Amino acid sequence: MDDFFGWDLASNLLYFRGRLRPQKQVLLLIIWEFISCPFEDEKQDHGPMLKIIGFWVDINKGVLSLSPSSIKDLIARVSEFLSTEDRKHPLRSWWHLSGHLNWSLNILPWARPALLALYEKMRGESIPQASIPINATVRESLEWYLSILPSAIGVKFFDEGTWRDEEADMIFWTDYSLTIALSFVFAGHGYVYEIRPPPSTVKIDIFFLELIAILSAIDFAVSRPSPPKRILIWSDSLNSVSAFDSLATSEHIHTCVMLAVAGLIIRSGIDVRVRHIPGKENICADLLSWLLLNDFHRQFPAYQIHTFEPPRNLLPVRWRESF
Repeated sequence: MDDFFGWDLASNLLYFRGRLRPQKQVLLLIIWEFISCPFEDEKQDHGPMLKIIGFWVDINKGVLSLSPSSIKDLIARVSEFLSTEDRKHPLRSWWHLSGHLNWSLNILPWARPALLALYEKMRGESIPQASIPINATVRESLEWYLSILPSAIGVKFFDEGTWRDEEADMIFWTDYSLTIALSFVFAGHGYVYEIRPPPSTVKIDIFFLELIAILSAIDFAVSRPSPPKRILIWSDSLNSVSAFDSLATSEHIHTCVMLAVAGLIIRSGIDVRVRHIPGKENICADLLSWLLLNDFHRQFPAYQIHTFEPPRNLLPVRWRESF
């Protein structure tokens, strides 16, 4: 039989089968007894915090989160997977781990980018006992997953993602150029970072910089004394909009930036939405990304211009000095 859920006032209790229970629950149980419908008494739970299929559900706040035991179990499974001496596992072990991590995405949807490398490594494999090595990309992604689990806030199922664009607490416009600058605009202020040439051994692309500009805006928002709950970002990059819609990228260089974004969102509990704006309408951020400061001042005389430093520390070491 399926589970049934309902609500009642905390003061509306009746004594039934040796304990106080919500009146509505008692009435349902009496009906079940009358029609001889079997039920397990210990499963007839109630309270402001309920454990449902391994998740903690705060009924009053409308928040789902991982239980402490679930977090401990996930950490143990990932740590055991990574600690193998020969750095490889049979395919069935990869299947088992990915199943557990997929389950956690119900509560931590922003952790999805951490599983991309795992699934890419299993792509095309079908023999359960086939040995698959753990590469650096998989290790990096799973270590990120381990780092965010203890401080993950969870999902607010009443309002997560349901707000309208005009209800955003902060609105940004972002832009980028491959060799000149990154920029974002917020509330009459323009922020610009002049790009440095990357080392000859490091190759980046425009999509990477598009995501860095968005990451910088989100980091700016969550670093404020009173961070917003809802952030709307306008970008003229369709690739970036697609990445935030699907939480998926095809190359690890881009996934690394998405993981940095995800870490900020998971730890702070903010809700982020990225929308597309045609390039010709993204005038403020575009002028700043090309360092056309005189044109910017002429067209937007009331705006103030500031410099910013991208949050390099959120990226893997090899990408921190690449821009």
